[in-house]
This record gives sequence, C-alpha cells and structure tokens, in this order.
Amino acid sequence: MQLADVKLDLSSAPADDSRREPVQVIAVTGGKGGTGKTSISVNLAHGLARSGRRTMLLDADLGMANVDVLLGLSPQRTLFDVVNGECRLEQIIMTTADGLMVVPAASGVRQLAQLGTRECAGLVRAFSDLDRPLDTLIVDTATGISECVASFCRAATEIIVVVCNEPASIRDSIAQIEMLSADYGIHRFRILANMVAGAREGKVVFRKIVATLADDHRQVLSYAGYIPRDQHLLEAIAGRISVVSAFPRSRAAMALANLARQVISWPQPVQAGGHVEFFVERLIQNENSGKEVTS
Repeated sequence: MQLADVKLDLSSAPADDSRREPVQVIAVTGGKGGTGKTSISVNLAHGLARSGRRTMLLDADLGMANVDVLLGLSPQRTLFDVVNGECRLEQIIMTTADGLMVVPAASGVRQLAQLGTRECAGLVRAFSDLDRPLDTLIVDTATGISECVASFCRAATEIIVVVCNEPASIRDSIAQIEMLSADYGIHRFRILANMVAGAREGKVVFRKIVATLADDHRQVLSYAGYIPRDQHLLEAIAGRISVVSAFPRSRAAMALANLARQVISWPQPVQAGGHVEFFVERLIQNENSGKEVTS
C-alpha cells in the first residue's frame, strides 16, 4: 500500500505553537479482545471533553473499528479514505455535542487491518496536516502485538493496558507488555483493571501482572485504577452513548470520571506545542534514533 497521497508536510503548524501547552497522547490497548478497551477509550475521551479538555479520540483499531458505533455516529468517510488519498484527515473528523473530536476508522476492511510499520507511520504523519489545538489525544489501538499497535504505542506519551481478571486476559496482556518492551523499547505502562467487583479485585489483577514480570526489571508498571462491573455500562453501550453521559452517577461512570481526573494530573509532555503534530514528532524521533522515547 502506498500513502503518497497523504500530506505529510510538518511545516503546516501555526507559528505560535510554542505558546500552547503540549498535547498529551494516551494509547489505550490490551492483549486480548473483549476486555472493554474501546469502551474505556470512548468514555475516558468523553469524560475529558465534558470536563472542558480539548480532546480528540482516534479510532486506531483500523480494521475492526467500532468507536463510531459506541458513540452513535454515522461517518460518511473514514481513515480508509485518507489512506487511499481520497480526502484529508481534517475532512473525516466528527464532533459530538460535548465537543469531543472523533477520527473514525473502518470495520471489516482487510487493507487497514494489515497495515505495516511504514504504512502506520505514514498514517500518523497525516496528523501533521491538522491545525486544531488540543489538550489530549486518546488513541484506541487494536488488541495484541501487531506492528500498528506498536507504532501507535511508541508515539504516545502514556500507555494504558486494559486487563480483566481472567487468565487469558492477564496472560495476553503480559505477553503484549513483554513484546513492546523487548522489541520496541517501550517500558512504561499503566495497568487498568476493567469489569471487576471493586477496588480489592482491581489490585489483585495488578499484582498478578507485577508478580509475573518481577524478574524483568525493564518494565515500569503503574496502577491506573479499576472500572467496576456495572449494568449501566451495558445499557449505555446498547444505547450507543457513553455511560458518563447517560448514567453519570453510576459506579462505572464515577470510576471513569476518577480516571479522567488522574489523566489530567499525569506528567505533561514538554517537547512540542498543543497540536497533534506532537504525535508525529514522537514517532519521527523514535524512527530516527531507534531508542526509547521518554516523556
């Protein structure tokens, strides 16, 4: 696949970028499907937007996208059209009533699902065209250990790994962390326990992962908290709306609001201005140096 039609000019940023705060880029990923990763991405992004943060949500689960479904959106164009050079990234962005900017991908498109490292890098560079000041960019990656997942994680400032308290989820998340660390030099991860009974079970999930990786001192793992099992979340998904909007006083919504507050308090990047070209610069820096990108 060729991405020659995607504009990659990094000189398009406004001259006053230095006066803006850097954009925070958070990749939400997981080793196994079915952990609720996309629901976390959608609700975290929506919660940040509702709090007044200028937030963009990128659906980077390129071949099996469903961010638009969870938000009740009907995109006319997606990242598939950008990859094919039929439109610019700016033209596919959708904005919800709460001000959340959404970059939709396509579902069931093998061409997107099979992008390699070079193609994913070109896609990330397409963000250099955007002229939108941001506070936070949430990237909902695919699950597993594909080249595209690694590319998006390397370009992020923070990585949230969503894990459930079941053997397959824990095993696959550990495998994903080990691969990203050993093969791509990514060593900092924040673990989020999802669909657990409460705080105690959430800590149990975190400790299981820490115990397994204890002999490998490359990884730095932090506990990002937990999201409880909550029927309201299932009802929100069925209604194609975020739970933080539909049921703001539910257990899940309150836990997600707490996660959003944590995200705002995390250390902020300092390398670039408040536009998404920060995302691009991190990837280019990583490609050129072959070393770990640190915040």
